[in-house]
Amino acid sequence: MVIKTIKKVQLLPVLTVKLKDNAVSVAKKLHDFQERRIFVLDEKKSPVGIISIVDINDRVVARGKDPKKTQAKDIMSYPINLIADINDSAEEILKKMIQTDNYYVPVIEKGVLKGIINYASIMKALKK
Repeated sequence: MVIKTIKKVQLLPVLTVKLKDNAVSVAKKLHDFQERRIFVLDEKKSPVGIISIVDINDRVVARGKDPKKTQAKDIMSYPINLIADINDSAEEILKKMIQTDNYYVPVIEKGVLKGIINYASIMKALKK
């Protein structure tokens, strides 16, 4: 069976913050959910960046910035080099994931973040 679109792949929950959230709230959310990365959303709930625990260390802690005054927009990595639309071909996204060395890909529908997919979620769908 060939999966035609991302719609057929189970989306994984995604952790998000807003552009103006401070580094303390970003780090707390990462800690509370035991995640290593978090997506940054704009006012339209579209993914515009990603913050990893390494970004917080390198761009806030190591530079001596005040984490209460440093906003997500100042520490996020951007642009996101691969974003999938819910109607994209699952096969094409898998190929792009391999080409760009992306394990997780945010999935949008009409510009709004709906979840993420990873290799495992696509492989599970292919197995069915």
